[in-house]
Amino acid sequence: MQHIQTLLLSSVIMGGLAACSPPSTAEAPPPTPSFDTAAMDAMLSEAVESGEVIGVQALVFDEGQTVYRGMYGLGDRERNVPVAEDTVYRVYSMTKPMTSALIMDLVEEGKLKLSDPASKYVPQLANMKVASLDANGVPQYADQARPMTIEDLLLHRAGLAYGIFGVGPIEQAYQKAGLFNSKETVADQMDKLGALPLLGQPGEQWFYSFSIDVLGVIAEIVTEQTLGEALQERFLGPLGMTETSFQVRPDQKPRFVSNYLLQEDGSYILADDGQTSDYTTGHKYESGGGGLVSTTDDWLKFARMLLNEGEYEGTRILEPETVRLMMQDHVGSDTPYLLPWLGGETGAGFGYGGSVQMTTTPEQEAERGRYPGQFGWGGAARTNFWIDPENDAIGIIMLQFFGGDDPEIHDRFQAMALEETRDDR
Repeated sequence: MQHIQTLLLSSVIMGGLAACSPPSTAEAPPPTPSFDTAAMDAMLSEAVESGEVIGVQALVFDEGQTVYRGMYGLGDRERNVPVAEDTVYRVYSMTKPMTSALIMDLVEEGKLKLSDPASKYVPQLANMKVASLDANGVPQYADQARPMTIEDLLLHRAGLAYGIFGVGPIEQAYQKAGLFNSKETVADQMDKLGALPLLGQPGEQWFYSFSIDVLGVIAEIVTEQTLGEALQERFLGPLGMTETSFQVRPDQKPRFVSNYLLQEDGSYILADDGQTSDYTTGHKYESGGGGLVSTTDDWLKFARMLLNEGEYEGTRILEPETVRLMMQDHVGSDTPYLLPWLGGETGAGFGYGGSVQMTTTPEQEAERGRYPGQFGWGGAARTNFWIDPENDAIGIIMLQFFGGDDPEIHDRFQAMALEETRDDR
């Protein structure tokens, strides 16, 4: 009995000491989500070994942690430089979601309205005529039924073309106009653009276009800064994106990847040497539609901000309502998509600056990794990223070549990433 009382007294004393002790401030780190690293490694390394790609870097972020990072092959084949964690890539049209986020930031501040006519800021756009062919194949030109708006530009439904597809007389006219000249600013090119025709009435169709390049010019006019300065102040600086800009700094040059061109026989030739590229020589071209260089880790910061509805590590960049608006479809199923990438059986629509996956099938999920709610976009040199709010995940894959169809490795990577990160597995 005395032994039992001693034990009880000891328990009371120890309990009291515990109650008097300061609470522990250390929190156990969250468990790392499971991920089949070996399977992803095998898939990416095989793509290099088979000659499908020269080099590849990929990253998967899930439940607040980077759960996969892989690097295989060469960033500079001619100098035998391997892909590294800090390799710098041309992200081309992955610039578009960031420029769109900048425009939405200006909308938040009341400096722009989505309903504003674009010609309020770039008067040359008001004079653009809508081209069509009559029954005899003779070109006809009509006035815009209504002015193209800021929202039309965000959604690629302003009626503009691009000049990079080479199909049809309007696309060819844009190509001949020389809108992508690194020795000029994009603002200098607005006179050229204003003299070109529109391929349709504003608001009536989706066609991937020069529209977000125009938004970059509008951002410069509204902020009274260069596009690079505006992005630095509002996004790159606050997010700590020290590797992302429109120029390749001297310290980045050894890490700057070369760009290649895929030939019909599956081989690659050098298209832009990373050591002599215009990106390294202080060019003027700051394009809202495709001018940035970045690293995988840097781009993850921007993607995490969007995934977290506008906040990154305690810093508020955009309001949650703004990010949700960006990542919704605003084109609708009744608007024709003039390119097969979106709409119809793809189940994808378009938000402000990126695609939005609306619906999927089991086959799309298994073969292409498409899942409802995903938002993202890719670049011409085959970089790609997506944000998956439903599964709290992000995927980024970096390649560097032009030519051919979208590479199959994109789909294989996204499918495996979805399989490993989906919450209902």
